[in-house]
Parts: sequence; C-alpha cells; structure tokens
Amino acid sequence: MLMDVIMQGSRARALGRPRDACPHPADSRERRAWYEGYDGSTWDFAERVPHPAVTARSPATRNGAVEPTLV
Repeated sequence: MLMDVIMQGSRARALGRPRDACPHPADSRERRAWYEGYDGSTWDFAERVPHPAVTARSPATRNGAVEPTLV
C-alpha cells in the first residue's frame, strides 16, 4: 500500500537517512510516494486547486475585503 511507503520515507528522514537511500526503483510510483513521505509534502502549492465555492464568486466579491469600494 502506498501509505506504508509514504510512512517509510517519513521514518527514514526522522532517522537521519539520506534522501538517496530510497530502496524503490527509479520512475516507480513507490519511489515517488517514498519521496513524498521523506519531503513531507504531497504536492506543490502551485498545483493546488481552490475550492469551487471560492471560484464561483465574482472578482468584486472576493476583493471586497481588500477593496471595499468594489462590493
């Protein structure tokens, strides 16, 4: 299971093992999962998608807190 592999990567970092100590083959999903556990993140912030409730609002509604004249 990939969650086990993620936990193995996290445990390796906690024990001070180097990042290149990953035991899984290159270009495998297990290796990527191990690195996710080691690095402590699952994706980059740039890849995050906002919640649909936030994107459904008009720009004036979203900016209302910053520029109250737009509301």
